[in-house]
Amino acid sequence: MSKIKKYFTNLFDPQLLVIVLIVIAICIILTMIFSQKTSEFKQKYRSKFYIYLFSFAFVYAIIALLGYNKLFSDNNLYEFIFYQICSLIIGIVHCYVYRAYFEKFDSKKPKNEYLFALLSFCYASVPFMLIYTFLNGSALVYLMLGHFIIFFIPTFLNDTFNRAMAIPPKVYVTWQFPENYKESIGLSDEEWRDMVVLTYVMDRDKEATKYSYYRAKGPTRIDFGRLFYNFVVDYNQRHPGKEIQIEDENGLFKWVFFLQPKWYESTKYIDPGLTLNMNGIEENSVVFCMRTEQILDENKKDRKADFEYDKEKDNKKTKESQKKSQDQQESIS
Repeated sequence: MSKIKKYFTNLFDPQLLVIVLIVIAICIILTMIFSQKTSEFKQKYRSKFYIYLFSFAFVYAIIALLGYNKLFSDNNLYEFIFYQICSLIIGIVHCYVYRAYFEKFDSKKPKNEYLFALLSFCYASVPFMLIYTFLNGSALVYLMLGHFIIFFIPTFLNDTFNRAMAIPPKVYVTWQFPENYKESIGLSDEEWRDMVVLTYVMDRDKEATKYSYYRAKGPTRIDFGRLFYNFVVDYNQRHPGKEIQIEDENGLFKWVFFLQPKWYESTKYIDPGLTLNMNGIEENSVVFCMRTEQILDENKKDRKADFEYDKEKDNKKTKESQKKSQDQQESIS
């Protein structure tokens, strides 16, 4: 009897009762806000909403009861880890239910999802606090509530992933040989200073199947684009029959340049209008030089069209069908 008295005495903690009342008030306010923000809440979601939230609170009441056992009686850390694991699993289920059962409440705003997760937490925290305090006292109840942070992680990760996927791909500025590049070849003696050795990696022509590697020296204080076309022209003059292709029947190629990144870095784009120093090109840097037409070809490779419209074939089929219908009419007459 004295044990039961002790359990009920735990609940009459003034601080706990005040916090529980505040949380209940927050639940009511947030429910009103959520119902106003959700279109057709009363018609479509009201019953589902309350069934889910009260079931959610009931599940956490069971978890609080399961935490009170001999396995955790002498180790609060293990008990806390148990609650964290439960919250992680429930958080994953909650993330799925929000999409499959509630269909996102017909809203694409992430704020609604976070508000619904906060509502679920508030509803669940009340029975959890009461049952935990009833069984264990109020000394650690507020620390144990910290496990609810794990509940929000699946929602946060999902939202982060969706936001990352929604970021449009970076558009790189293409570079083209200047029309008068043959007239502006060469560097002055003053420009041939602060030299670095770098490696160009590119296809010799647009039909090549393997990259070619070219070692070259270049001053760090001139624009990369200017250095590149000087190198290509000089190489082509020195190696007749093995020239680097810079144009085709459609004109001069457009190029995109990248620095070879280290394993822990992202790809760095080179701006041809900036100097080697400003582009971060150092001794023994490796520069990938890609023709934009090749990039498009690689993206389209192995993509066969399901259907291709041919005007001549279509006209031919139309004439054949008309001729057949005329023959049929003549035979009938």
